[in-house]
Amino acid sequence: MMRVFLGIDLPSELKKGLADLEKVKQPEGLRTKWVELENFHLTLVFFGEIGANLLERLVKSVEKVATQHQSFVLSIDKLGFFPEKGNPRVVWIGVKEDSGTLFKLVEDLHKAFKKFKLGLDQRFHPHITLFRIKEIKDKAVFEDYFKNLYKQAEKLEGIRFPVRKIDFFESNLTPKGPVYKIFKEVGLKV
Repeated sequence: MMRVFLGIDLPSELKKGLADLEKVKQPEGLRTKWVELENFHLTLVFFGEIGANLLERLVKSVEKVATQHQSFVLSIDKLGFFPEKGNPRVVWIGVKEDSGTLFKLVEDLHKAFKKFKLGLDQRFHPHITLFRIKEIKDKAVFEDYFKNLYKQAEKLEGIRFPVRKIDFFESNLTPKGPVYKIFKEVGLKV
């Protein structure tokens, strides 16, 4: 069994820019766990724990869907957090794409996966997770920090990067956090 997700790896320069946001001074009373630089990515579909036989069939399905989709360009959008109501747990930076290709790709992937009856979460909100919040002692302090972070993140807004492939990632959970490793790349039409 492997813990697997399908996603888009990011260019190393963009990963460095995202990691630099961690330099914004974090206030007392806010505990976070930032994503490691090498782990920044955009998740398309999370499968969870799957066996080798199913994985092989999923790879074939993705390869088939990929032949029907052109490569495309994504750009960095604004900063946000989940959930919007209550205590935030995840801070992320948005990703946008003007032609609708990204959403069509994800929709077609889910259609291809239906036959496997995996019960996948089909909601898709394109984002790159920056960090998870472990504790907030004062929400007002978090809001000030978020405003400062938002200002810094605006420097990344509009950065564009090409997507020519989608990747199968293995996620190994360790005491220090997850370690992601690409084990299969699937090219899109160029």
